[in-house]
Amino acid sequence: METLSEFVPRARDLVNELVTEVNANGVDLRGAESRILTFVYELAHEMLQQVIEGILEPVLENRVVVDGKEARYKDLQTLSFRDRFGGVVRRKRRRYAIAEESKGWYPLDEKIGMDKCAGFSPLMSYLLCFFGSNLPYASGAEKLRQTLGFGVSATAVQRNTERTGERIDHHPLRVIPPRKQSEECRLMIVEVDGTMSPQIHEEEGIIGRESLKQPTEYKECNLISIQKLGEQGSELDRWTGAHYGPRSSFERYASQTALKMVQLQAEHVVFLGDGAKHNWEIQQTHFSGSTAVLDYYHALEHVGHFCDLLKASQRGKQLYRKWERMIYQGQILQVIQDMRSERNEHILDRDEAQKHINYFDNNKNRMNYDEYREAGYPIGSGIVEGQCKLVVGKRFKGSGMRWKRADNKAVLDARLASLNGILRNHFASQRRKWKPAS
Repeated sequence: METLSEFVPRARDLVNELVTEVNANGVDLRGAESRILTFVYELAHEMLQQVIEGILEPVLENRVVVDGKEARYKDLQTLSFRDRFGGVVRRKRRRYAIAEESKGWYPLDEKIGMDKCAGFSPLMSYLLCFFGSNLPYASGAEKLRQTLGFGVSATAVQRNTERTGERIDHHPLRVIPPRKQSEECRLMIVEVDGTMSPQIHEEEGIIGRESLKQPTEYKECNLISIQKLGEQGSELDRWTGAHYGPRSSFERYASQTALKMVQLQAEHVVFLGDGAKHNWEIQQTHFSGSTAVLDYYHALEHVGHFCDLLKASQRGKQLYRKWERMIYQGQILQVIQDMRSERNEHILDRDEAQKHINYFDNNKNRMNYDEYREAGYPIGSGIVEGQCKLVVGKRFKGSGMRWKRADNKAVLDARLASLNGILRNHFASQRRKWKPAS
């Protein structure tokens, strides 16, 4: 082990070598940077090793009480982890056995935050989880290799991502930072939508490789996006939530998310969704004072499908352009009347046409787009639809991807923490409370 003072002459020698080689065209600046970085990593690793060696054990007693349970000193174990600079740090630390707990307790690990990591330093574990929650594991490992200058395995990326996600509390009232409770706003925009992603059908008793051979089933993931706007429409905050499970549980999840985002202190709330019945059940039950807005672009899709049913395609195109303008101007009642006339005279499949008419009839009170625009409200749920693709589609629906349910949920929570900008919070050290045994 080198002392830190020994690095000073080495740094001076390296500078002189690089100056000579660059002047002689033996190396370019990129090569010089690479060699300097190698040296810096070596120095940084040595500094971190000495920091770890210098940290005092937080518990020296042989018997203590931890969270009300007796803990006895058992032995010394080696803490070993790979750091941000590619080196392996090692140090002996005390292990305790806690009554009724199978795992050992390492007070030093909690002191420095290593209890939340899987073989890597806290900063390195964060980077592994950040890349793993945003990219396929192999791609994340390759990106890290290119970024850091040393290799990590896809397995390490997966293990740290899943382990982090498992300890992130999914409950909105606990996971959304408290500071967001003080952010009142002029306008809160709530958007909900859903998408499907592949999961492995899990049968009880089937484990290991055999479990991976089970068929794929698609599970619904519902999303909620909340945007808070201030004066002149400036964005104050945004939060995205996602939840696997029955719609009844998503209804509770959406309500709790909005409450944590200070829904009750917003001057006005706008609720956007497509024509799905359960969306409006959520709105009526948990956002009863809000302005309900049917997504304008979903409405236009139904206009297009109706026009495709017309006998004359040219007439369908003309009517689509006409009705698009009328709907935008809030003239939905006239559009419904026109559709009924077309259904009776110019459409063969009247039953199919009636379904689209019913769609507009059921949602006509949510289609006052002229009034919404005048009030400065959005009329399209583009944010949450984009989040469906960003949160779920991009990470969980790649070619050949299939997920076990628990892994799917763990990575989802890690991904949400990353996208919402709070992933780093889950690597802060948290120490268990202890006191000397009497």
